[in-house]
Amino acid sequence: MTTGPARPPSTISGSDPSPEASEPDAVLAGAGIAQPIPDSPAPTSPAPRPPTKRALAVREVEVKLAATPAALGRLQALPLLARLADGPPAHRHQVTTYYDTPDLALAAHGLALRVRRQSGQGGGRRVQTVKTWASDAGTAAAAGRREWEWELPVDGDGPDRALLPATLAGLLTEAQWAEVAPRFATDIRRTALLLHPDPRTTVEMALDQGEVSLSVPGAGDDTTWPVAEVELELKGGRVAALFEVAAALHHHVPLRLTTGSKADAGLRLLTGRPATAIAPHASSLTPVSTVAEGFRHTARLALGHLLENATVLLESGDVQAVRQMAAASRRLDTALRLLRLVMALPPAAPALTNPQGEAAESLRRRLTTLRTLLETARGWDRLAERVALLPDRKGAAGLSRRQRLALDHAAGQARRRLTKHLQGAGHTALVLDLAAWIEGGGWACPALDQPLKAVAPRLLADLQDKVAKALTRLDLPPPPSPGAKPTPITTKAATPDADALERLRRRVQRLHEMAEVCRGLYPVTAAKPKTPKGTKGAGTKRPAADPLAPLIRLHAAATAPASARQAARLVAQLAKTTGPGARSTRLLSRLAQEEALALAKLPATWRGYSRRRMFWTVGR
Repeated sequence: MTTGPARPPSTISGSDPSPEASEPDAVLAGAGIAQPIPDSPAPTSPAPRPPTKRALAVREVEVKLAATPAALGRLQALPLLARLADGPPAHRHQVTTYYDTPDLALAAHGLALRVRRQSGQGGGRRVQTVKTWASDAGTAAAAGRREWEWELPVDGDGPDRALLPATLAGLLTEAQWAEVAPRFATDIRRTALLLHPDPRTTVEMALDQGEVSLSVPGAGDDTTWPVAEVELELKGGRVAALFEVAAALHHHVPLRLTTGSKADAGLRLLTGRPATAIAPHASSLTPVSTVAEGFRHTARLALGHLLENATVLLESGDVQAVRQMAAASRRLDTALRLLRLVMALPPAAPALTNPQGEAAESLRRRLTTLRTLLETARGWDRLAERVALLPDRKGAAGLSRRQRLALDHAAGQARRRLTKHLQGAGHTALVLDLAAWIEGGGWACPALDQPLKAVAPRLLADLQDKVAKALTRLDLPPPPSPGAKPTPITTKAATPDADALERLRRRVQRLHEMAEVCRGLYPVTAAKPKTPKGTKGAGTKRPAADPLAPLIRLHAAATAPASARQAARLVAQLAKTTGPGARSTRLLSRLAQEEALALAKLPATWRGYSRRRMFWTVGR
């Protein structure tokens, strides 16, 4: 396709002079987004073009939006696309076959080997690609994967192992390569358009409809998975433009952000294993990271983690995905708070405060509904996990059979409300707005150019002071002095109100989350070698202690009474619905004792924590 000099102006509001994809700041890996190999048609000469012997790994950045066949038809008729498109749409028929060993050795290495046969406008092509399965989370809410691509003769069949780089070919033995065969295939009708949301940005939009099958099309009637989705791939320019285009499409036709790929669907069909919860990506902040880099990196990781597990929850219903989403929402909240707090620090006068600080707070408030639904669902899930550990015998604390059924119903209802919210148009619009804002960089200001390590101690100290104030409001008795006789623990003592307990839990949680974000700013030093008495030598190195260990203990101590109080409230709610029972009464008594014990231990835990010098105070 040609991209003439006269490109239509952008019709999407909110565009700002943000970094382009070719600039280092657009990708946290330290390198810009390389230009992928153009999807040009095969030459018209009868002689096939010799395949390229070497292929460079490129990084593609794309956004996937789940749709329905009817929605795809409505999208093609949008006047918006006619204004942004560079020429008429190209219609293609793509049959892609994925190859692997019977035990999926390539997938175990995180790679997918595929051969795509394409027919349609411009002639036929056959392309071999090696692609990484996992996204590197380099951009907010967008999948970033590495791929190698080679042109193959059109009349051939199967992959050409000789084209693979030695590093990839060496991952399997000769015996394993002999077992590589087709495992699943996709049969897709694609309508592709090149869009120009602004003169310097090119986005390829693909409307895909078809199916994933466990066999090569035509070889048999096997299990299939329907496909109807929109892919937006950045060919060059601003990363934020991906989300601006997606938001504009979603405004006219409701869509849903997803991180699942066609290859993921094929692998699930092949193995029969449902999607499972995904752990967060490791942070890669360093002591020289600026506040802007720390915010963008943390927000990208959190938003990507949230979307990955939202996809898992919608596809398989894995309960642990709710837990991971709750953790991701807290980390995203921490990133937005970090931005707002740094913008408000002196010497910046209130009149000079970046208005984007208010935008950060507005986005954080828009996430409140999601956080509330997640916390509600997690509350019921935690109670179910707690009850499952109790002995199921007569006379033991627990729930009756009727109450257990009511608990399962309440937990399922909470997850259904969460699922309905995730499938709603409002959630997709919020995530797209948030991703565009993060990648757009309009929030940048001089205050964010300073090293994060320079402001982290003050932020963490302020959060620590708020924890101390929340603990003081509980009015707990001081811990006994060393050697003193401990005071007997009783449930009849005055207990703090639920709001005070929840306030303490939230503040300790915020301190813990902020410390986790800043952990990479302070490299862990190895412990001194320990030399046994009576021996000579350097001794053996001891593993470095976790610098967050004291804070982790404080977090557990502050969470325990609030968790017991919440569990008791939910048990009382079940008893009110199904009628009180002897087992639930004993469970409520047990939870009251658990809360009293946790409250009794809390002052001593706080005293032990406050006497420790945390890693952000060392050297100050």
